[in-house]
Amino acid sequence: MVRLSVLNCVRKTGLQTPFRVARFRYVAKGSEYLFKDQPQVQIEEPFDGVKILRSQHVIRLALDGCKNRPFYRIVLSNKMDKRGTEIEQLGSFDPFPNMWNEKFCAINFDRVKHHLAMGAYVGKPVRRLLGLSGYLPLDPTLPIFAEGLRRRRLIEKLKEEKDKREEQKETD
Repeated sequence: MVRLSVLNCVRKTGLQTPFRVARFRYVAKGSEYLFKDQPQVQIEEPFDGVKILRSQHVIRLALDGCKNRPFYRIVLSNKMDKRGTEIEQLGSFDPFPNMWNEKFCAINFDRVKHHLAMGAYVGKPVRRLLGLSGYLPLDPTLPIFAEGLRRRRLIEKLKEEKDKREEQKETD
């Protein structure tokens, strides 16, 4: 892989937090020739000779489907377009569980790998999906999100039990 981790770049540059980490991909020295013929990728040298890629593309979820029945397509699109033109469809995601309590997600990992190597930025929901599938490291906010979800479900369950007890007292 031609990208360096953010940690290595922090060590090399001495910066505490690299600016705009989400938008940039760091490139190993001598590998910039791989991106010369890519018009959507710019290579810059902002500090200490560490080259970075700046891509115009993002991998995000595009909403599809009907009212009360969303369906998402995982697409590669221009970073500036919030809606509309997509360059390539990379997969699909159905958030509603089926009768076996499964949520379907189909991803073309070869194309995702290609676009990640070209420096495409990955949106947060897609990053979570790729982390859960084992393709990327898990999103660090995922355990916090799961803990909050568990807490909300527990509160709802306790409220239901309390309502049942009150109904039983009223009927007695």
